[in-house]
Amino acid sequence: MSDTATATDAHDAHGHGELEMGHIHVSSAAMFFKVLVALLFLTFITVAVSRFDFGSMNMLIAMAIACVKASLVIAFFMHVKWDTAINKIVFLGSFLFLALLFVFTLADLLTRRLDHEMHTIKSPVDKEWVQPKPQADGNH
Repeated sequence: MSDTATATDAHDAHGHGELEMGHIHVSSAAMFFKVLVALLFLTFITVAVSRFDFGSMNMLIAMAIACVKASLVIAFFMHVKWDTAINKIVFLGSFLFLALLFVFTLADLLTRRLDHEMHTIKSPVDKEWVQPKPQADGNH
């Protein structure tokens, strides 16, 4: 018996031989092209929407379009659409925690009083520059 056969048998006996990847998903070029067209269309919509002023809704509209674009990239290019349930839960959980971070940050910003006198009173500033007076003792 040769050393290579023994090493191969021991390698396979522990289950470290060929990789077992589960199901194999091959995406078609047509599907990638459709996602590309959708992403380009959404980019065009983003640029078009940026030309109009929707007031306080500007950020909300831009973030909604960006979320749709990110969802397309995650689902199709990262193959999460065909992945296991646990990976989908991890992705969705990360977005849930990101949303919580945004909610707490916005809640903090929205509860601040910007009309409070502390934010509106400016400290007085002297108009003229005062040069320091030279010392008279001459120890220079």
